[in-house]
Parts: sequence; structure tokens; C-alpha cells
Amino acid sequence: MFVNKNKFVSSIESRVQENNELYGRFHLGSFGIGQALTIANALRRTLLSDIPAFVITKVEIDDVRHEFDSIDAIQENILDVLLNLKKLTLTSLDLNLNNEFSPKKEYNAYINFEGPGIITANDINFPSPIIPVYKDSYIATCSNTGKFTAKLTIEFIDPYNSIQTDKNLLIQNNNELMLNSVPKPVKQVNYTIQKLATFPDKEYISLEIWTDGSIDPNNALQYVLEKLTKIFFSFSNLANNMDSILFNDNEKRIN
Repeated sequence: MFVNKNKFVSSIESRVQENNELYGRFHLGSFGIGQALTIANALRRTLLSDIPAFVITKVEIDDVRHEFDSIDAIQENILDVLLNLKKLTLTSLDLNLNNEFSPKKEYNAYINFEGPGIITANDINFPSPIIPVYKDSYIATCSNTGKFTAKLTIEFIDPYNSIQTDKNLLIQNNNELMLNSVPKPVKQVNYTIQKLATFPDKEYISLEIWTDGSIDPNNALQYVLEKLTKIFFSFSNLANNMDSILFNDNEKRIN
């Protein structure tokens, strides 16, 4: 538990679930009556929509010009292969969003698979420090004599700052298939508002966070708390400047 005067943040429970998904439960307080709900709503919305993560953004496949193309060696059509690649959950051995984490802009990964067999995330040659959370994630099935070669571009995307297009799949002239991948590392967030037994006029938030395994729930919560604090603090500075401008304007009118 971390306590600062009458404020506290405590980790109550954490566990690894099926498919390497992560769960965490936390208590945050104390708040005046009605304040906890406001804070909990902001935390939930930001956790679900604004957590950055590694995603595959571009794919180049040998002898493929567009997403509706096909390869004799692969049972699936290219669109299905791209969607399977888009679903891959990636993380980094160095990932710590609250420790001045600054990854490279782009990473390249490669698939060089000769059939027969099933292509999974474990068959991708990832650059250090990128790793798949689920090594058995299915990509495609390759025939007896087939060969599948592809280049993947991986980026660390911040949903809050990135500009996304409306289309799910785009294509460029250089045979680069673009995936409009939006990271969603936090899968679910629940909360309840509880009264403090020793202080009936105070309440706290019981917060549950489920992630896809690419980020620890504690790390996600710390990131969101810092993010919201910075956003509100920036508006506080603007308000202070506005007050000084109004004061100067009023002073000029009096003179």
C-alpha cells in the first residue's frame, strides 16, 4: 500500500489467467462522498482507450499485391492472414510505461516458413526486445511444398496521440499492406464505490483491471493516474494564466 496523508493506493489481488491474461484488483481512496464516482469513471475510460502498446502496422508478403490476393501455398486468403496478424498480442521485455520508456519508432519482424505445417507467432523472427504474449497464436496453414515469406512492421502506438483512418485495411503502391491497428491492451475494467468503515463520510474505489498480458495491471493503473494528473495540471496552468490576463485587463480599465 502507498499512503500520502489521507490518500492511498493498494494492490489487493493479482493473478495470471488463461492465455497469459493478467488480472489486478486495487483500492484507491479516500474521497469525499460523490468524488469517487467521478474519478472512477475517468480511470475506466482512460484505461480502456488510452494505453499505448506494440502493434503490427504494415505487412509485406512475397508475391502479394493486395489484401484480396491469394497464395497457392496458404489455405487462408490474404485478408484472413492479415486479420490473424492484427490480432497478435505483443509486448517488450523492457516495457515500463512509468519509467521514461522510449521505444524505437519502428521494428521489423520476419516470417520465413516452409511447409508443411501451421504458422504461429512462434514462427516469427522478432527483434529484441519484442516478444509475443501468446506463442501459439494462429496465423495460417502452409501446404506440403509451400513457402510463406513476409516482413512485418511493428510500432509502439499511443492511441491518444495517433491519427487513425476509418478503414480497417489499406494498401499502398509498394505492396505494403497497411493494418489500421489500434492497441487495446486493457480488455475490461470494473469498479465499485465503497464506504470506509472508520470514516462514514469517506469512500474509496475498488478497481478491477483485466489486460491481454502485454502490460501488468499495476503498470497500466500507474500510467493512467500520471496521465490524468498531467492533463488536469496543464489546464490548471492555463487557468492561472487566464486569471493574470483578466486581472491586467481590469487594472487597465480602472486606470
